[in-house]
Amino acid sequence: MKVTQQKKKAKGRTLADAALRLSQRVHERYPHAVMTTLDVPYTDEDLTIEVSLPEGYALREANDELIRFCLEIEDELGVSILTQVSRFITKEGDTSNTMSVP
Repeated sequence: MKVTQQKKKAKGRTLADAALRLSQRVHERYPHAVMTTLDVPYTDEDLTIEVSLPEGYALREANDELIRFCLEIEDELGVSILTQVSRFITKEGDTSNTMSVP
């Protein structure tokens, strides 16, 4: 029983470390980004994160960079991350150009 609990704690620390690393990398590159968790039923990913960016950033470029960030973290920590890139919500309530990153 204790071994399972220790494994869960270790997994939790690893997930927290992965989220922190991703947040640091995203905010170094995109200082005004807003990151939120996605509540989606993906079973293959350990973390699912939406990254919303203001105008002025190319979403395709951000998508490609996030893929690289996530793959680096996966290689280092063994944590699979799915990110979704989108624009900030406009005053009209629309979002445009949403992309998923494996």
